[in-house]
Amino acid sequence: MTMFRTLPCAWPLGRLLLLLLLLPAGCTLTETERRDWSGYTGPGAEFFQTPELADVQGLADPGEPTNRFFRTVNHGIVIGFIDPIAQGYRVVVPAPVRNALSRFGHNLAYTKRLITNLLQGKLAGAGKETLRFLINLTVGVLGFFDPATSWFGIDESDEDFAQTFAKWGWDGSNYLVVPYYDMGSDRDTPAAFLDMLFDPASYIPGLGLVFRFNEASDELEKYKLLYRTHYDPYALLRYLYELNHTSQFMEFEYKPEASSEAETLKAVFLTYRDEDFPSDCDDDEVYLPSTGRWLTYTHRMQDAPAPVMFILPGLGGHRQSQASLGLAEMAYRNGFSAVTISSAMNFEFMESASTAAVPGYGPVDAHDVHVALTAISGKLDKEYPGRVTGRALLGLSLGAYHTLLIAAATRVPGNNLVVFDRYVPINPPVSLMRSVQALDDCYHSYAKWPAEERAFKLNQTIMKVLKLADGNLQPTAEIPLTEIEARFIIGLSYRVDLMFSIHSSQSRHNMGVLLTDFSGPSRGPAYDEIFDYSYMEYIYAFVLPYYLNERKAVSSAEDMLARTDLRYVEKYLSENERIRLFTNENDFLLSPDDIAWFRKVFPPERATFFPHGGHLGNLYKPDVQDQIMASLQDLKAPR
Repeated sequence: MTMFRTLPCAWPLGRLLLLLLLLPAGCTLTETERRDWSGYTGPGAEFFQTPELADVQGLADPGEPTNRFFRTVNHGIVIGFIDPIAQGYRVVVPAPVRNALSRFGHNLAYTKRLITNLLQGKLAGAGKETLRFLINLTVGVLGFFDPATSWFGIDESDEDFAQTFAKWGWDGSNYLVVPYYDMGSDRDTPAAFLDMLFDPASYIPGLGLVFRFNEASDELEKYKLLYRTHYDPYALLRYLYELNHTSQFMEFEYKPEASSEAETLKAVFLTYRDEDFPSDCDDDEVYLPSTGRWLTYTHRMQDAPAPVMFILPGLGGHRQSQASLGLAEMAYRNGFSAVTISSAMNFEFMESASTAAVPGYGPVDAHDVHVALTAISGKLDKEYPGRVTGRALLGLSLGAYHTLLIAAATRVPGNNLVVFDRYVPINPPVSLMRSVQALDDCYHSYAKWPAEERAFKLNQTIMKVLKLADGNLQPTAEIPLTEIEARFIIGLSYRVDLMFSIHSSQSRHNMGVLLTDFSGPSRGPAYDEIFDYSYMEYIYAFVLPYYLNERKAVSSAEDMLARTDLRYVEKYLSENERIRLFTNENDFLLSPDDIAWFRKVFPPERATFFPHGGHLGNLYKPDVQDQIMASLQDLKAPR
């Protein structure tokens, strides 16, 4: 996420001064407004009375228009100039050499770490860094290897001037994007200049540039994936930076606790194994008469005739997310062609394939997904004649819920959309309303902490996750979070997804619910207002009024509640023998009644229940994937 800290940046002080001169001209004048729901007595009133107590302090962004402009400039430089060179560089210079060069550059920057440790009064840290430098310089062959860590177990004390300024009391309050440097604050940007000043590589012509380019080359694919899969990369990068900015200097201890939510967090390990798999996939577009727009999908076809697995990601998921591509690789590795599309709650699908201005009503969203899949299936038949021998539909979470609604719809007389040979829902919710309320409950779990400790514990939890995201967690290890911490992180991540979904939908069809202006280049104030809406508030403030008054698809809140429960189509699901359900008995989105209902509707040969895994938390395991693929192997038989 902080890749641009490693990109080439000449004359950082001059650019900083330039930005400070330009900043006043680009300051946003938009203020955040909030609707007063205290007097609301309509459907769902109880949800609007739940106070929002979470307060993760972030940076102000008064120069958002200017910051966004420079973010766009930097992105153009990366895509148009740095990325093509980096692709060739990675081919010519193998990963072991790149890693060795990175270690050499890090060891050479010892003087910066020594000085910043001393300036903070961390004598033990300064001693560690000195010992590490000497060992790696000699035994480690000038620092190209790191025996100080691997042989002697001497941990780093990696300090910099941003941490030094923070230790001295300079918090930094404004977010800045500097040309060619990218992310920072009014503290971290000048600190980066001092970091370079005390780095010996800066005084050897071209060496600092080589080190920064070498590090950036390995981060570019992740950066490009982030840009492709997120609605507003600028906002996401700023938000992640704010979290890190707030929490990076906190001390904490890892205290794992067993819970379904902690197991759920292991869903992050569901990804592709071959780093080249994403680039081996192809993107294509299909025209949808239902919306008059083109929808992009990702696919990888087998060279020989084979069945195709169509993959629907979870709530807000993108077709090129790690989970989507991980399942696509699983299918391809087992002899299937694979197709992924974005979730009905993802901006890409919403803007291209959704007939509804406001997503979130299951029957309509599932129908729109079904229409898109039908169009893609028809296009594959035309472009790859004789290569499609069967079709399977696999969905995760919300995608699994839509998979079951699509399976039910194919049993309705008169349906003329594509019929799949197999439907594989994985961890679907039964009641859409209950599942999103469970996500809200996760986010509000912080209320269990004492009020005087809440802000500290929130930021401490975020710091743990950021540290774990640096690669300190392995699938075999327990998630080092308490139950409350795990629940809050789950709720927070889904709340961010909801924020982007609301902004996307209201930008195209403003229902007048939001009061903050979001038509200009400054989105931050509008995001602040939108972030206050929980999933249940979204249902009652946006989804219900839209389907009740504008589309007239439901007659009441109770009617919508009934129609978004899978029990509403129980007859069609029980009749469809092509369904193979996979779920976990401790999925926090399911109640005991939901599990009992699944067992009643789907006989043992059509349903697999794992005792553990939380929500999607065991899907990365090879044995679980093998069981899923075993339910599809008969589709590979000659026909």
